[in-house]
Amino acid sequence: MKEDEEGFRYPHVDKDKCINCGLCEKVCPLQKPKMDDTLPESFVVQQKDTEVLRTSTSGGFFTAISKWAIEHGGVVFGAAFGEDMELRHSYAETLDGCKKFRGSKYVQSLIGDCYSQAKNFLAQGRVVVFSGTPCQISGLYHFLRGRKYDNLVTVDLVCHGTPSPLLLRKYLAYHSAQIGSKPKDYRSRDKFYGYNYSTASIWFSDSDKEYHKGKESDMMLRFYFKNICSRPSCYQCHFKTINRVSDFTIFDCWDAPSVSSEFSSKGATNVFIHTEHGASVFKEIKTDFICHPSEINAIIKRDGVMIKNLVPVNPRRNKFFEDLNTMPLDEVERKYLDCSLKHKVLSKIKPFMFKIGVFSLYMKVKGAICPSK
Repeated sequence: MKEDEEGFRYPHVDKDKCINCGLCEKVCPLQKPKMDDTLPESFVVQQKDTEVLRTSTSGGFFTAISKWAIEHGGVVFGAAFGEDMELRHSYAETLDGCKKFRGSKYVQSLIGDCYSQAKNFLAQGRVVVFSGTPCQISGLYHFLRGRKYDNLVTVDLVCHGTPSPLLLRKYLAYHSAQIGSKPKDYRSRDKFYGYNYSTASIWFSDSDKEYHKGKESDMMLRFYFKNICSRPSCYQCHFKTINRVSDFTIFDCWDAPSVSSEFSSKGATNVFIHTEHGASVFKEIKTDFICHPSEINAIIKRDGVMIKNLVPVNPRRNKFFEDLNTMPLDEVERKYLDCSLKHKVLSKIKPFMFKIGVFSLYMKVKGAICPSK
């Protein structure tokens, strides 16, 4: 894999070694996958364990299925940041080791040799839970050449797109220089200000300082939701469908109390079950949750439009990447994002309300006035 000028990795063929077998094209995940056209089962779940719920991006489904895999002597694959703050897929064989896979990371991860490792574990008869974006799960199935494994469970997520690793490196370097310490962990969405206020968080290695800003003020999130920094293929993704090749699809449930009064407002997960195998696994793990069936079309309308909707390409995208390679990041921010005094004032209102203890009241009032937002 080689990185282009936008920071995205693409396969590079060594033509001196190529024997023209065509296998790389046969296993390419960009081939349209074959999927069942029946509607999946739909549930909303929320972890009963309050600590797991607090540290999860949404409702803690991934922790439950990881626990199930480990208890069956299996391994779990997911994406985690290394010491160099590059996002890579890897595996864990303990529940504690799976903690690094928790949390949203809005960037393209390196698969490396994880498909080969997963295949080896499957051949040994071990349970394998593999999580990733829909294209990564499709890539795994193509790599396995269509062979069915009863010990494989796959989990994909509803994806807005994968931002550039180059942008993330520059973003982390910028904040590292501001703080005077190297970053040791990053989450694109954290519950620092609560579940309904998506917050980017950075923790630093040799400092007690932390960075927490919401999507209206954090530059990485603002670039992301302007649709200006994702991989080109994300704007024409054919994996954006209700039906998926995975066993499970998971995504946020923003208003779980409207599904059932048993749910709190501390985070919940929509779960679509696509296969009989997934349904059998779900029966084993559902005791970890407050769990209720949901009406699939209503859920998609409220929480999951991105399960099938493509995002439009920002017309300034090409120029953005040109500037990203030639200009300091704060100058790029000023050029492409609203950095006016009015915006700066508005971006401080939510954190201020959180500090004085009225943020939850604000969210309730906002929900009553604008229930769809």
